[in-house]
Amino acid sequence: MCTNLGTVKTRTQPSMPFHSASRTLPWSCEQLFDLAADVESYPDYLPGWISARIIERTDKYLRVQQQLGLKLLRQPFVSTAELERPSRISVTSENGPFRCLRLEWHFEAAGLRQCRVTLSIDLQLNNSFLEPMVNSLFNLAAADIISRFEIRAHALYEGKTE
Repeated sequence: MCTNLGTVKTRTQPSMPFHSASRTLPWSCEQLFDLAADVESYPDYLPGWISARIIERTDKYLRVQQQLGLKLLRQPFVSTAELERPSRISVTSENGPFRCLRLEWHFEAAGLRQCRVTLSIDLQLNNSFLEPMVNSLFNLAAADIISRFEIRAHALYEGKTE
């Protein structure tokens, strides 16, 4: 089972690497939440995201069939996302290449029309041989995703206020 990213310091699986990045952006948490929840657009602006298709959706839940195209990791998987608009998106997967994947988006108001976005990634692969190599990629991935997320937000929201 995946660890709780909110209690990383006390987790019982120290071998699970943890990757995190944060940035304060000049848009509302609602706008940034909606951008992060638009998983089907990830292949448009996140390198390595080959496909993402929502196969089930409610106001509080998404089930997504997707595929990453990292050098050593090219296998489809299904993830589940719990949506708590506008503060949190929690994504988990325990199939495909992942023994455990937990990805958390947190959105916190940071002044007038600003939002602090934090992305945290915790993962274990089914293939323990590939795990060290893939984890080295994820050391940079969280910061890169946040950077590309910001570029996408600029393209969509520049000059627009909610």
